[in-house]
Order: sequence, then C-alpha cells, then structure tokens
Amino acid sequence: MTTQARAGRSWPASTTLKAARWIAAAIAFTAPITMAHAAKLPQSWNNYKWARTADLTIRVGDNVSAVWDPYLNSAISEWSSAASIDLVHAGGLTTAKACAPVYGGVQACNANYGATGWLGYATVWTAGGFIVQATIKLNDYYFAKSAYNNDAWRSMIICQEMGHILGLDHRDENNTNANLGTCMDYTNDPSGLKGTNGTLSNTTPGASDFLALAGIYASVNGSQLAYTKPGYRTGDGYWIGEETGGEAFAVPEPEVWSLLLLGFGLTGAVMRRRANRLSLHFREA
Repeated sequence: MTTQARAGRSWPASTTLKAARWIAAAIAFTAPITMAHAAKLPQSWNNYKWARTADLTIRVGDNVSAVWDPYLNSAISEWSSAASIDLVHAGGLTTAKACAPVYGGVQACNANYGATGWLGYATVWTAGGFIVQATIKLNDYYFAKSAYNNDAWRSMIICQEMGHILGLDHRDENNTNANLGTCMDYTNDPSGLKGTNGTLSNTTPGASDFLALAGIYASVNGSQLAYTKPGYRTGDGYWIGEETGGEAFAVPEPEVWSLLLLGFGLTGAVMRRRANRLSLHFREA
C-alpha cells in the first residue's frame, strides 16, 4: 500500500522566502515515489484517483466534533456536485486522535495534534495505482487560535483536504496572490474580505475544480471497490475488509510550503507492506 499525504495552512508573507528555501532543500533529499503514472492531467495530484467502473459513492466517516460537523457536512455536499462522484456521510470508524484509515473509504477527524505546522492534513493510500482509503486530519491546536478560529479558515481547510482525497492538486501555491475563488488555492485570507488577496472567497470548490475532476474521472478504469459502489452500506458505517489490488502505499498530499519525507513499515500476518510518506504543509511561522 502506498501512502501520500497533504496538509492545509498558511504562511505569513514574511516567511514565504524562507519556506521556499527549506522546501527546495527537502525536495533535493526526497526519494522518488515508486509508482508509474501517465501524463498528469490538469490539477491532478500525480494522477491519484479512485478506480471506477460506474459512479462512485465514497463514504466519509465522521470522527469530528460538533464544532466541525457543519463544515464536514458542507464539504461533503459541495464536492458531491462533481460528476460521477457522490460523497456520503457515514459513522466514524476510528478515534479522532489516531485517525486510522479504513479500507474502502475516508475517515475525517479533528483533534489537538500539536504544533505540527499544519491546519489540515490529507493522506491517501493507493493500490494498483488507485486510491483505496484516505484520512483527513484537522488540527485544533491551530484552530483554537483567533487567527484561524473562524468560518472562513475552517471551511477552506476542510474543503481543500476533501479535494485532495479525490485526487486534486492546488490551483495556485502563492498565498499572496489574489484569491481564485476556490478552496484549492493558497491564500492569507480565505474570506476575501480583508483586502489582502482580492475579493473572492476561497471557502468552497470552484468551477475549475469540477472541470478538473471531470477530466480525472472521465473514463472508467480499474476494478472499482465494492465499498465505493452506489448502495453499498452496512449499518451506520461500511464494511471493513481486504479487497487488495496488490501492494498498497500511503501517499501524503503534495503541499509546497514544507516538505517532509517519512518512511514507515507495516508488517502484517501474511505480508509486509512498505509505505513512503511525502507530505507538504501550510506551516505555522
């Protein structure tokens, strides 16, 4: 299983250059991800996507608090406007702190994860070239701070992480540019009301995001997981099982503010799975 992760946060403008230097050094250190991909489609995150032979129904396990529930529900509803994709709210199947993945779907969690430097962190695991499970972490260590404890930041971060687990990359990675009107855009002001990044709001998906997803999921391919087929449901959650399509890898999201390379091995009763974790984050200065 291959894991890739991605996180959401913003640099103050004064730290951007310092961050860029740090990123360049980290990229030089990074080993390549051992996955073959075709030519990358516009706004695609390394061509990562869920396999589909028909429409997708991706269940999002709710491990978030009552404070986060409205934002989670909004993000699920907004991204469900994408063609061939329906996100469905489901009962959580992990703990908020651990936020462990569950095969066949997404687990969304919030907790105080500490001074990690990221507000949100999305991770996808792939097998056979397709996403098979994903997690979204929302870091209350930062959302307890007045700068981020507001509707605009909460909406943008959870929206952006949800876009990542569908296979979307960012539209723009310069947080001082004018807002593009999509949560997949970096900014210092997601609300568009402070005069620092123009007047557009970056709190919801934009038309460009849906066009990108339409391209990414234009063709049917692979072997769709039973758990992502419309109508597949057991109880309040969904089935946890093994429907592997080969060795699966965890792949962190490609944020560019900072780049961390993590490696970990998971040994099972029958096989050993290697995981390469490549993470990029919006970081706290």
